[in-house]
Amino acid sequence: MNSPKVRSLQLTKALLYIGYAVVLTWSLSSAAAQQATESENANPKSKIDTLGGNPELVRRAKYLSPTNKTEIVQKREVDRHWRLEMGLNYGLVGGGDPYINTQSVGGNLDLHINPHWSVGVRYANFTNSLTSEGTRVFNDASNSAALGQPYTQPAVDYPKNSTVGVINFYPIYGKLNMFDLGVAQFDIYLLGGAGQIVLNSGSTSTWTAGGGIGLWMSQHLTSRFEVRYQSYTDQIYSGPRNENTVISTLSIGFLL
Repeated sequence: MNSPKVRSLQLTKALLYIGYAVVLTWSLSSAAAQQATESENANPKSKIDTLGGNPELVRRAKYLSPTNKTEIVQKREVDRHWRLEMGLNYGLVGGGDPYINTQSVGGNLDLHINPHWSVGVRYANFTNSLTSEGTRVFNDASNSAALGQPYTQPAVDYPKNSTVGVINFYPIYGKLNMFDLGVAQFDIYLLGGAGQIVLNSGSTSTWTAGGGIGLWMSQHLTSRFEVRYQSYTDQIYSGPRNENTVISTLSIGFLL
């Protein structure tokens, strides 16, 4: 039979074993938790993987791209309230007399009332030359005349210059990124007007309608690409005839 002293010693040993087991278990648990935390910090993707319970956060995280940059123009930077625009233009003329090639050099003047409306003038000085078909027909007529043979020489009438007043309406506005150097603003516009055109046969009235793109590159520098339908009546041997032309012009201008 064990004495009280022996039983006390055995109880003390048992308590020491239990305490050691508790301390060992706590130490192992703390070490495992610390290792897991360090692993997550070393691999940020693991944090995203743990967001599986929130699909919206996962979707946004997948499409994050810090290299993307978006520039927004929230208002019109180029003021066009009561400003005068002056420009020089070069144009090509399509249609008209089938035996004549026509080009133009001219100018445009526009008074901007506001960003949506302007009134202006278009002036064009025309240069004309025979087309290949026109050259052939006139050469044939000249050769036949030199040989004393009957010949037919076509009648031609060609434009010399024109001046028309126009009204411009700018319903569509946008912006362009110019090679990452800056943002240029543009307007797509419509126009219509009337005026006078001087032909080889004399002066007559004309009307025009069309549209274009105005590019405002700074507070003062502008450019336009414009396409206009222009109609007038010319005169040939058989009498008056209607001419329908398309004038395409490119201009560089300055805003005052």
